[in-house]
Amino acid sequence: MEIDGLILDIDGVISRGRKPIERAIEGYRMLKDAGIKVVFVSNNSTRSRRIMFERFASFGIDAEEEDLIIATHATAVYIAREHGKARIYTTGEPGLQEELQNLGHELVDYREAEFLVVGSNRGINFEIFTKALRLALNENIRYVAVNPDKVFPAEDGPIPGTGLIIGALYWMTGRMPDAIVGKPSKIIMEQAIERLGLDRDRVAIVGDQIDVDVLAGKNAGIKTILVLSGVTDESNYRKKVEEVGVEPDYVFRDLYEVAQRLTSSK
Repeated sequence: MEIDGLILDIDGVISRGRKPIERAIEGYRMLKDAGIKVVFVSNNSTRSRRIMFERFASFGIDAEEEDLIIATHATAVYIAREHGKARIYTTGEPGLQEELQNLGHELVDYREAEFLVVGSNRGINFEIFTKALRLALNENIRYVAVNPDKVFPAEDGPIPGTGLIIGALYWMTGRMPDAIVGKPSKIIMEQAIERLGLDRDRVAIVGDQIDVDVLAGKNAGIKTILVLSGVTDESNYRKKVEEVGVEPDYVFRDLYEVAQRLTSSK
């Protein structure tokens, strides 16, 4: 397995909630010491890179902020590249709003918007849904979702993800987003590969979900490594492979085992 760069999922690979997974940080340091390039990709639609960077620093991970390809930031980048600076109405929380504004986008009332950007919101209400509905009904409005996640694995159990809003808007309008940025979309993956600066045949993604991480790697044309430290484990692996219809190239117990395998040949 000749790999020069890794795209690491965060939840289920590096951490569970606010706590690092056992041996994950040691595995990351082994990879860095061996000269393997690493970037991190997350579908999180409520956190900014700044917040995630601070959390990584508390874990003892010495990554640069630019190595964090968070779906909030990736969405802002995608819109800027496709359209330039845009007038946006978003359902999202302050983390998403921060990233959109950092790239020069203007957050406006729905009546003035060119884009509807849907991200998860733990305080969503009838007013937000109404404004999003009216924009989704307008075919001249570009509709972008930060990720397709139906649920999010919070520390005390699953909570509704961005899919709650996507699903509700589809039920009311029959319209799906014009673009979805997060995994398994190629959009966020291409930004991660660009950051690594390597040929994709030397790059692999490491994740814990077959329908998200492994499928994202297949869509991007890179190698796929599944770890059994998160959503997928030995008890449900075969069932999930059959449900999704794709299988990872490699399976390891955790990131530490991945690092052992990759660094043994360096």
